[in-house]
Amino acid sequence: MGFGGVGWWAGALAGLWLGWAPAPASAADLCAPSEATDPQPLHINGSTPFVYKTVGGAALRLHVFRSAGLKPGARVPAVVFFYGGGFYFGDLRRYQTQATHLALRGVATVLADYRVKCRQGSTIMDSIADGASAMQWVRGHAAALGIDPGRIAAAGSSSGALIAIAATLTPALDKPGDATIDPRPNTLILYNPPLDTASPAVVQSLIAQWGQAAADQVRGISPMDHLDRGLPPTIIFQGTADTLVSPAAATDFCRRARALRDQCEVVLYPGAPHGFSEVWMGLQDPAAFPRTEYWAEDTSRRTDEFLTRLGWLAPG
Repeated sequence: MGFGGVGWWAGALAGLWLGWAPAPASAADLCAPSEATDPQPLHINGSTPFVYKTVGGAALRLHVFRSAGLKPGARVPAVVFFYGGGFYFGDLRRYQTQATHLALRGVATVLADYRVKCRQGSTIMDSIADGASAMQWVRGHAAALGIDPGRIAAAGSSSGALIAIAATLTPALDKPGDATIDPRPNTLILYNPPLDTASPAVVQSLIAQWGQAAADQVRGISPMDHLDRGLPPTIIFQGTADTLVSPAAATDFCRRARALRDQCEVVLYPGAPHGFSEVWMGLQDPAAFPRTEYWAEDTSRRTDEFLTRLGWLAPG
């Protein structure tokens, strides 16, 4: 995965890299030639690519990992991963390690692309609509893919987590293409998710980055304000040193969900920053991310345990 021009670019973009900090530079600077504007891969080792949506001339792909050792006719659970990148950029291979791990354990996994500002000039709501479309495509093609349509999870980091949870709690706002296919996942696996997008700090950041109209739209889909829609079993991985999304919001979100008799669990990682589960960050700045390998392995282990408790994975 290329990250070209790490230097000032990586440092200056610490806020937008995966989250919600105010933009440190102009949109032109943010989208200068680099990973921000590089095209997504057409093929990823071990997976099969599919175009799930073509919009505005952009062919959006998802990459399906499924173990060849599965018996013919098997219908297995699936996890769809949405990468983070502040809706500006991002590489869909960020969770390739986790996707491969689960596929080797018998779960079908999917790395999903979606439109982002630096590649397609899109809006936040465009990205969220694409996420709903990806979930619909996977469910609509479940039989062909050997997937159980009643056991499809959505996983995401930061902006990708908002895409996953928006498909769950506010699907009507996503304007899905086929109203007969439900985009809502059956469970959620969220890494440092922005759960209170109506908070004053988030709204001001969104205004600075995207303008008032976009801020109003994202405020209207704040997950914290839509828990009455019904939350599926959810696990949240959250670092306590995250300065981009609130660790307290994750705890409060699950507390409110449990009060509504929904299953919601938060795993807090002391000292972990935003994006802590993405092991490649330790290669960028080992001093800042000394425990990335442990964090990535532990979140993966806990995901296995979570899916085992749901009956999606066999113990072991």
